[in-house]
Amino acid sequence: MADPKLTPAQVGVLMNEGTFRGLRKLLDSDQITEAHASHVLGRSYETLLKQVKEARSEMQHVQMALARLENFLTLAKQSRKPVRSDTVAAQSSQIGVALMAFDGWVVSLMETDLTITGMLNPAVTRAKIKEFATAMNALMDKRLAKNHPAYKDPDAFDGYVNGWRKNPAATTVQGSTK
Repeated sequence: MADPKLTPAQVGVLMNEGTFRGLRKLLDSDQITEAHASHVLGRSYETLLKQVKEARSEMQHVQMALARLENFLTLAKQSRKPVRSDTVAAQSSQIGVALMAFDGWVVSLMETDLTITGMLNPAVTRAKIKEFATAMNALMDKRLAKNHPAYKDPDAFDGYVNGWRKNPAATTVQGSTK
């Protein structure tokens, strides 16, 4: 079977609504045939599977970068060298390099996660991105107020993780809950 092309309007629906909600909307309004929708869904699953494969690879990189950071910190903690300004500067630089690698792979993994969620529900994904920034800034403020750089707040990211559950409108198509 030839690869049927989507119209710009159909692509717009899928990009704005997400794969499943968009296909349902297109099918309900007779803007796409069932056969064409099936083909689009198959391609979407293929794309999602590629994203899962990418996430697995990124997880391996995260693990390796974290192991390097852990090894350096363990060695630095056990070091008996005198603490001088130049020693602190060198260690800070080495930690920075290891942390940049770890941070880069974590961000890459998060981008893949948000790509997957964005394919499924772009509106929720956009809300999650904003909620993460808000939650992280609030946590940083709490840490500053408590003078504790690693203070944990178990509820800080509740909106990020569960926000879509609190907003039924974000999960409905033409009034029905998905």
